[in-house]
Amino acid sequence: MNKFLFVCTGNLQRSPTFEIWFKKNRPEYEAKSAGTRTLHFDPDTNQVNDELLDWADIIFCMDLEQHLYIYINHPTYRDKLEVIGVSDQYDRFSLRLIDIIEHWVQLKRL
Repeated sequence: MNKFLFVCTGNLQRSPTFEIWFKKNRPEYEAKSAGTRTLHFDPDTNQVNDELLDWADIIFCMDLEQHLYIYINHPTYRDKLEVIGVSDQYDRFSLRLIDIIEHWVQLKRL
């Protein structure tokens, strides 16, 4: 169980920060990120889809909004869902968000 998909709303701030942090600091895990409502004109964002959801061993949702979205729209993947509990108030790569990631990783023993 080494493939993690991190999901936030727009795939602009939280989930890409988790993805890049894991690629840099925990290379033993594969990490990708996606959003439930991405900006289609931004080529750097990924929309949640069945291919990504199927790829992941665990789908880490930043908050309950993404959890509910996947739970309702992609019920096949309900057993893979976990909520991290990071609200949408942090900028990409902000020091506070990095602190949250590092604390969460310690709590999860990853």
